[in-house]
Amino acid sequence: MNQSKWDVVVVGGGLAGWIAAVYAAKNGKRTLLVEKAAAFGGRAATVIKEGTALNLGAHAVYRDGELPAVLKELGIELEGGVPEAGGHASCNGKLYMLPGSPLSLLSSRLLSWPGKLELAKLMMNVKSMNDSMLPAGSLADWAEESIREPMVRHLFYTLCRTATYAHRPDIQLAGPVLRQLRHVLQGGVLYLHGGWQTMIERLHLTAKGTGLVTAVTGRTVRRVSPAAAAETSRYSVSFADGDAVQAESVILAIPPAECCRIVEGAERTSLDVWRRQAEPVTAACLDLVMRRLTQPRVQFVMGVDSPFLFTNQSRAATLNDNGLLAVSLLKYHGADQPQTEQDKRHMEHIMEQLQPGWREETAAVQHLPHMTVVHDHPHIGRTELPGPAVPEMPGLYVAGDWAGHRELLADASAASAKRAVGALLGQESKGGRNANRSAV
Repeated sequence: MNQSKWDVVVVGGGLAGWIAAVYAAKNGKRTLLVEKAAAFGGRAATVIKEGTALNLGAHAVYRDGELPAVLKELGIELEGGVPEAGGHASCNGKLYMLPGSPLSLLSSRLLSWPGKLELAKLMMNVKSMNDSMLPAGSLADWAEESIREPMVRHLFYTLCRTATYAHRPDIQLAGPVLRQLRHVLQGGVLYLHGGWQTMIERLHLTAKGTGLVTAVTGRTVRRVSPAAAAETSRYSVSFADGDAVQAESVILAIPPAECCRIVEGAERTSLDVWRRQAEPVTAACLDLVMRRLTQPRVQFVMGVDSPFLFTNQSRAATLNDNGLLAVSLLKYHGADQPQTEQDKRHMEHIMEQLQPGWREETAAVQHLPHMTVVHDHPHIGRTELPGPAVPEMPGLYVAGDWAGHRELLADASAASAKRAVGALLGQESKGGRNANRSAV
């Protein structure tokens, strides 16, 4: 890293950071991307166990969402498989078939005939909603008012939990959740061949092809400060090893608490508001490399009365060449505090119910007791939308899963990264700064 002045410095080498770096470079900006870890990827990293690619928990790309659209705009086509629709719902210790799609819940023995009709109407309404029709308020308030049959409401919450990886209907905003559920109904999901790290690798190659991105790992940013008056750039970015560079603009693709830790004067800016209003979503994950499923017909299960998701990702994605299976079980924490040993025993008990004798067929285990799914999401406690610009500090922007507006999960990472670079370019062309919209 010989250069001391950059048009853009991106802090964070996860999905949002790489998307921001590529967008900046494609618009002619000399860009430095800095990652403190030894490898790029963040939660999009993939671990190889027994020759099998394991994501960090159960991951899926929503084919109708912002992420694939943004990557396509950057010249990157995702490669993967679409899992067959259907699966099982688990309720009261029993499995009920979900034979085709969310609409096929109509055949479930969980529902009365009036319930089946209400669910069909509900799913059709969600699928046909445009963004202007999305409701305000919490998901629970909307569901309690809009859904009459209790079991239909339970199934609806189960579908929303699976689509959003979050288990807080009391605080989740109804509009963004229904928007995400619409993505599922309209496009389904994609499991990526080779795991999510392949997205990072392709973004890295695309960035390299521009000739304008320098990316480094193992460099911890200690401080982002307004540059001294004598400097020609707006910001000074200093590292833990004592080195420093100058940047006209900085994009923070890191969690809100970390943004506040490294930005000088953050306590007097919207960064501190976004940090204080953040409601992280966490889950416990049990990722397995299995030789076979002991119950091969049980490939995908949503818990109705227990907040879990089970999926065999190898049923759609190529994750090795040795015939082993990549299987994930995820327990949503919701408002409950994570309890490592209790959660692990619970997940092992669920595995025994779904795949009796699973231990004997397991070749490798990855246990993630407290996985951060997102560092924030649209909820009733938000006083303003995070980013893209930090209004009090021209030239400073944020991106990441927590900086979504209507978007969720990796779609929020992609959309916020694109917004950050768009705001950066707009500020340059207009000589002003982008104001944040108030939360809806």
